[in-house]
Amino acid sequence: MKYLVVGTGGVGGNIAAFLSLIGKDVTCIARDAHLEAIQTSGLKLHSGLKGEHSIPIKAYTAEDYSDKADVIFVCVKGYSLDPSLVRLIKKASQKETLVIPLLNVFGTGPKLQSLLPDVTILDGCIYIVGFMPAPGEVIQMGKVFRLVFGTHRDTNVDPQLLKIVLKDLQESGITAEISTD
Repeated sequence: MKYLVVGTGGVGGNIAAFLSLIGKDVTCIARDAHLEAIQTSGLKLHSGLKGEHSIPIKAYTAEDYSDKADVIFVCVKGYSLDPSLVRLIKKASQKETLVIPLLNVFGTGPKLQSLLPDVTILDGCIYIVGFMPAPGEVIQMGKVFRLVFGTHRDTNVDPQLLKIVLKDLQESGITAEISTD
């Protein structure tokens, strides 16, 4: 599975770091000094669950990313749901791509689905104390890192795909579950 993390701050950066630590194919979308630091020195993780790590990880601007992803975690602030984000998701998606929004605002799944009718948008919720103290660094505090995701009522998704994502997240050390409602 190819994972794309859009927004590599306290939420996205920790997801990317945890998945990368177990060898998953992860690419980050970042910008400015944060992007430069990740490209130059890797992503530095300070974690209550995983300890200290410096992780080499692929990182690009939204404009420079040209691959396709199997799973896209959207981890930007709610006010960043703009046309450039929609273009990136369209560009990075293929038929089976799953998009899991993990934003700081309720209702982003249906909003994204209305903007991207040909892309499979799930719903997601994350429980983490995470932040970015400096460019190229993320912190995950404490022992709680939980991610819940699932489909909308009338969304058709291969259950095996959901189980693969679930397994990868769990193996990375994230407490993950698929919601049935």
